[in-house]
Amino acid sequence: MKKWLLALGLFLVVVSAQAADTIFIGFLDYNRSPIQAVQDARGFTAYLSRVLGAPVKIDVSRSYDKLMLEAKQKRFGLMFGPATFVMDAYANAGYEPIVRVPGQIAATFVAPSSSGIAFPEDMKGKRIGFTDKESMVTLLAMAKLRDLKINPATYFKSVTYYSDIDALYTAFKYHLIDIGVPNAGVYEMWNNSGGMDFNMIIQSEGGPHLTFAVRGDYPPEFKQKISQALLNADKDQFAMQSFRGAGIPKFEPVDMTEYKAMMNYIKR
Repeated sequence: MKKWLLALGLFLVVVSAQAADTIFIGFLDYNRSPIQAVQDARGFTAYLSRVLGAPVKIDVSRSYDKLMLEAKQKRFGLMFGPATFVMDAYANAGYEPIVRVPGQIAATFVAPSSSGIAFPEDMKGKRIGFTDKESMVTLLAMAKLRDLKINPATYFKSVTYYSDIDALYTAFKYHLIDIGVPNAGVYEMWNNSGGMDFNMIIQSEGGPHLTFAVRGDYPPEFKQKISQALLNADKDQFAMQSFRGAGIPKFEPVDMTEYKAMMNYIKR
């Protein structure tokens, strides 16, 4: 009986400590500046803080390596980003995927309409630009090139990796690349922005959309509380404001079979 009471006491200490400490969300965002992402998420973090009974803040970065290192140090209570990033955090730091954005992400090979590049064979000998080597879009793009038996090192004149989507677009603007590989949503945004007009050349298979993962060493009850808070976020007036602005109406539970299939596809 004393051992049971001692174990219960330790459990309550852990839960109460979690309730008091700030919960940081490691947030990988290639599309927005960290300052903008934090501002956009104010309604979301306020909602989670209220529901979880602890301050919630997001730590935004465009650096995969920085966030993965901090994940291994257990800095974050939650992580959010592309599914490949979350699965790497799962494999390397024990973060468990729990909730995702509905839909899929695919890599889209594009070129300015004026370039005359419209088919895969037109890409040979051209300059191509990707985002970060570890980004999900780049990994899906490389898998698509493998499907086509294209070796990037020999097929293209040059291969360049950029830090984010803004840098990739700027490379087009200054004629540093002939082909670029954003995700399908960014490609549509570019074409609707009134700037350059792009052709879609090819598209990769799709993978699960942006995903939340939770620290695996949290008590099961606390992980479930976090999961339910995310799944109910669309019922709050302000929590989903920034997500709805990006066309995301709500979150849904993760199906791990999709994630494992994607990781097998990209040979991860």
